[in-house]
Amino acid sequence: MAGGKHDQKPIAGKRMRRGALSVMTRPAAKTNASGDTDQYNSEKSNALARAVGKEIKSLRLSLNMAANQLADAAGLSNAMLSRIEHGSATPSFTTLASLSAALRVPVSRLFAAYNQPTDFSLVRSGKGINVRRQAHRSGLSYQLLGHLLSGEKYVEPYLVTLTSDCSNNPGFQHTGIEFMYVLEGSMIYRYGDAVMELHHGDTLVFDANFVHGHEKLLTPTVRVLSVVFNLRT
Repeated sequence: MAGGKHDQKPIAGKRMRRGALSVMTRPAAKTNASGDTDQYNSEKSNALARAVGKEIKSLRLSLNMAANQLADAAGLSNAMLSRIEHGSATPSFTTLASLSAALRVPVSRLFAAYNQPTDFSLVRSGKGINVRRQAHRSGLSYQLLGHLLSGEKYVEPYLVTLTSDCSNNPGFQHTGIEFMYVLEGSMIYRYGDAVMELHHGDTLVFDANFVHGHEKLLTPTVRVLSVVFNLRT
């Protein structure tokens, strides 16, 4: 349903103009005003140690595991584990591997709190951006409901409205995985060789690389929540 790349520069460039969405934040760039590289690196190292320690403690508590149990399983002293969890000690790679094995998670999970994205978008009711796509057709409108600025993966949620003025043409094809939820109305929809009726409350998830789209509206208006999951290129 959501077509290929649309014409608006904010999406193609992966950046939104200021004020385009109701609220959008992005992590501030970290600078070293004093120019002291050693101090800056030390601060980053301390922040990483605190984030890793916080994640280890959080995972341990989620497993209802006592500190001495985790220390035992990872081959650490209780005092060393306490220092790691409080961020006052930087564990070696070997220690991180032992802790991740004891917590039954990949080593990368221990860095989740440090690498966690902090940008978000909040779109108030009725405040989405009307988007004109390359495959624009009369009777078919897209309203972008949010957009993230960082990360390898991105999600584009749209409120799609189809009216009786929209020609029947299942000719959409683009990258990514698409999730559709019918909010209102009914239509006949095609995905590849499959033809199906979609009604209010129905959901459909598919690989959007294959041809898809509506073949016929069964009600004068159809509204769909369409969410496309993709990788940045």
